[in-house]
Amino acid sequence: MKLVIQNTSRVWGGNEKWLATLATGLIDRGHSVTVSCASGPVQHELITRRIPTSPFRPRGSIDFVSGLTFAAWLGLERPDVLLLTSWRPTAWAAAAARLAGVDRMVVRLGIVRDFPGRTPRGIALEKIDALIVNSEEIRETWLATAPRFPPEKVHVILNGVRSRLAERSALSAMLRHEIGCASDTVLIGGAGHVAPRKGFDVLLRAFASAAVPGSRLVILGGGDHRQALETLARELGIAGSVTWLGHRLDGAGIIAGLDLFVLSSHNEGMANVMLEAMAGGTPVIASDISGVRRALRQAGERPAAGWIVAPGDADELATAIRAAAVALREDRQAVSQLAGEAHWRAENWFSPARMIDECEKILFGA
Repeated sequence: MKLVIQNTSRVWGGNEKWLATLATGLIDRGHSVTVSCASGPVQHELITRRIPTSPFRPRGSIDFVSGLTFAAWLGLERPDVLLLTSWRPTAWAAAAARLAGVDRMVVRLGIVRDFPGRTPRGIALEKIDALIVNSEEIRETWLATAPRFPPEKVHVILNGVRSRLAERSALSAMLRHEIGCASDTVLIGGAGHVAPRKGFDVLLRAFASAAVPGSRLVILGGGDHRQALETLARELGIAGSVTWLGHRLDGAGIIAGLDLFVLSSHNEGMANVMLEAMAGGTPVIASDISGVRRALRQAGERPAAGWIVAPGDADELATAIRAAAVALREDRQAVSQLAGEAHWRAENWFSPARMIDECEKILFGA
């Protein structure tokens, strides 16, 4: 079968990791996959992974020329399915698919959003064949705000990440060498596109308040909000204890090298960076947002797999960071049990093979 994946991001983030994992898995299974994307970091990383790309893409609601060009390209490619992974150009992408006679159109939504109502985007979304989401919270919010949208078209498919547990010791040593810190330094980290939604300001305030002796905060990711956060770090008096690593394609390896990972976001779907920490054996503290309870809280006979705190609450996060740091130094067995449960979940609930199986069925009816 032939699939075109549409993506307009100029940042390599969780959504792009997801589509790359899917594309690689489907290609390995004999399907033809091309990603329609902009030139830049996303295209470069896809090419590195030997995933075919195309520059033809819809750019936005008022750029009808790019929409028509995309339709013409789809007409030549004749894919069986168009998978939309970017929100902004949904209306033009859907129109292009209809013009080109694409039989099936699927949208992937990786963040909690309300249905957009009777807008061009909303009208286009009412006509799609399926919606793939990565958490129950996204599905519930969507259906609550889209009463006419058929529930059977919304499919929860959990993200897939690969284990890095076997590499953890080596990755930790590499990270410590890179940033120049001692082996007994407690490395606390967060990762993601540096934007207000990710709550790095909350993490900085919590780290300053926790005041864990012999600790360092590592922030992984690039974005326009970094300058404001660096100013905040100076105001909090912790600038010398914060390392900014910027955008890195080896992010999952860096996360696996941390002693403690913190997800401080205000809104996610099922945060890929949290899952990468779980798959790397790194203990996790996470804000109680979409996907976190499914990933970390006690489930039936399965024990809890991490610490969950109120979103946006720097004081509660600071308390959790202090408690985790004390446990890392004085009760390694308890921390190992949490991290071990998290890794078990990563391998059993969030495996790439399971994710690709489920997506293949939705996309192609396989």
